[in-house]
Amino acid sequence: MSLNLNLNPSLLPQLGLNPKQMEAVQYFAGPLLILAGAGTGKTKTLTSKIALLIASGVSPSQILAITFTNKASQEMQHRVGKLVPYSGGMWIHTFHALGARILRQHGRLIGIKNDFVIYDSDDQKKLITLAMEELGLEAEKNKAPMYLSIISRAKDDLLDAQSYLINAQAVNDEARLKAAKIYHRYQKKLGEAGALDFGDLIVRMVELLNQNEEIRGYFQENFQYILVDEYQDTNHAQYVLVKTLSAKHKNLCVVGDPDQSVYGWRGADIRNIMDFEKDFPDAFTVVLEQNYRSTARILHAANEVIKHNSNRRPKNLWTKAEEGEAPQVLEYANETDEARGIVDEIKHLTARGPLTYNDIAVFYRTNAQSRSFEEACRNKRIPYRLIGSVRFYDRKEVKDVLAYLKLLTNPADTISLLRVINLPARGVGKTALDHVTAYSRQKEMPLYDALLSCEQVPEITNTARRGIKEFLDLLEGVKADLFSATPSAMLANILEKSGYWRMTEDLAEKEPQESLARLGNLQELVNAVKEFEENCVREGVAPTMHKYLEEVMLSSQVDKLNTDTHAVTLMTVHLAKGLEFPAVFLTGLEENLFPINAGNSSAEEMEEERRLAYVGMTRARQRLFLTWAGTRRVYGTTYPCLASRFIFESKVARETAPRPGEEDVQVLTSYQPPPSMPRVGKGRRIMHPVHGPGRVVDQIGSGELAKVTVVFDSGVRQTFMLKYAPLQPI
Repeated sequence: MSLNLNLNPSLLPQLGLNPKQMEAVQYFAGPLLILAGAGTGKTKTLTSKIALLIASGVSPSQILAITFTNKASQEMQHRVGKLVPYSGGMWIHTFHALGARILRQHGRLIGIKNDFVIYDSDDQKKLITLAMEELGLEAEKNKAPMYLSIISRAKDDLLDAQSYLINAQAVNDEARLKAAKIYHRYQKKLGEAGALDFGDLIVRMVELLNQNEEIRGYFQENFQYILVDEYQDTNHAQYVLVKTLSAKHKNLCVVGDPDQSVYGWRGADIRNIMDFEKDFPDAFTVVLEQNYRSTARILHAANEVIKHNSNRRPKNLWTKAEEGEAPQVLEYANETDEARGIVDEIKHLTARGPLTYNDIAVFYRTNAQSRSFEEACRNKRIPYRLIGSVRFYDRKEVKDVLAYLKLLTNPADTISLLRVINLPARGVGKTALDHVTAYSRQKEMPLYDALLSCEQVPEITNTARRGIKEFLDLLEGVKADLFSATPSAMLANILEKSGYWRMTEDLAEKEPQESLARLGNLQELVNAVKEFEENCVREGVAPTMHKYLEEVMLSSQVDKLNTDTHAVTLMTVHLAKGLEFPAVFLTGLEENLFPINAGNSSAEEMEEERRLAYVGMTRARQRLFLTWAGTRRVYGTTYPCLASRFIFESKVARETAPRPGEEDVQVLTSYQPPPSMPRVGKGRRIMHPVHGPGRVVDQIGSGELAKVTVVFDSGVRQTFMLKYAPLQPI
């Protein structure tokens, strides 16, 4: 135990911990690795550890806890508050929220103004498109999502634009050199807009700590105890940040499970948790294996699947709970029958009780699979909630109004300005904006300043000038109340004075249903701002517009999972992480779908697919169904499917049986997975069901992001997302 910490044992009896959890909670002698299997009470262990620190006299402000979602952060604060009375002050944040907080306070030291806005992926794509236009790459604007992915991964690896360019020059790769130019211009435009993207919130924080010894020393001294949840999902930049902050006291506790590392495609590096004991040779390790979520049979099936991975730490989940019902494997003729059959099964489960629609989740590997399940639910009049579709804050009318609010806090925000300057219509069309934009580049001034000087732009019409003046007067008038009015008052002001509310009401004459939906979303936005203000009052902090916009931008899709209404939950397996349901349907378990692109996956990619299946299985508390379809339609063509290797690895197929009277449901009893198909890489001959034979001439990326360009024997040249393309090696 740390010499400067005298533990207060009075809290321990009321924590209700098992021996392994207790061991982890009481260890404070340096680095600690908690390998916490699914459902083993890691949140309880973390919150108990934090509560024990506070009860033992450690100031909450000297504790930093890092989570991966706002929901987890709020849950942790709530649980700690129930265990020990404290007045707040503890740093419980997501990585991005931590970066935003520190950069707001100290970012000026590296040239970041404290009124910066945060760009989401939609804003980023638009800014990349503008950067490509400036570079004369308009013809490639449809590749903006690909370049966004490249730039995001570079930032995950702490590669700024210059470093990325040096790497590209070293390998003399034309595609990378082009990406480097776009990255450099994109970053320049971010600076001009006074904006940071999600990657910047980590990268610039690391830059601040590296460049400023005083700031680095302050935070290293202040954070005496650092706890990081979901450590298996950290990327390189986050790894460096954690190591930097914990360098002085070395009281670093990381919690995670290599078996649940499923975000490699977006930068997570499983080596961070696998190599923790190499990074910290004096680290102590505790393994949590007692599961409090699932029945024994569900755990047995999940254990059987994950043990086929070689890159893992041995761990075997067990429970004192009942054996429970065996997981079931259900085979259907096609994806339509699969969806209908699952919906019938859901009706059967809820009819006999005690399960309700709220207790049931349907997981799938790709977003595209949701369509058949949505249609089946609608046909059978079963209510459902779709997680991962357009979230509330991404809906057009909500983003429009948020753009107005962002401009009030930061007029340099180019993307927000372009979004709403002519919304509602003010006569400021594309031609006028092109002229003003050209003027701003010529004078090297922000676009907002160029609008203020629009009289100096002779090419624009008087109508456009009047519209620009109307827009600027609106913003300046409302902005005058930025530091005195509440966010909800400013929102109401914008909705009225901009004419946006009236414009939405006027839509009712042409599209009454659309107008009603949009007005409902605007009203819900007002409610959300009011709720934010009430939360701020409870927390004793001022409800500012800056703070509200930051919360919005850093919220995730599952933070607002609403279970107030009874409905079946539909979601991808990736989004299911951290959740649990009494009954789970893990669907589409077929080779090349789940695992995705099986014939072209590397060993590492296949292990991540298996971890994803393991995550899906361990979300189930009482009932687990593994389903697959004998055929599936791809690009309008029906293909035969092979059952996923994960079904057979689970060893549950031989134990299951269909319910009497359901002839379309079969039981899979025997199967030998085929050997892996040859990789469809550059230079390979392939066959396409429509275009015929051809050759792969280029490949970009890997895994889910892999794209291949094929020149067919017919002369047709086409690029495919490899995970969807029906390409067969010849």
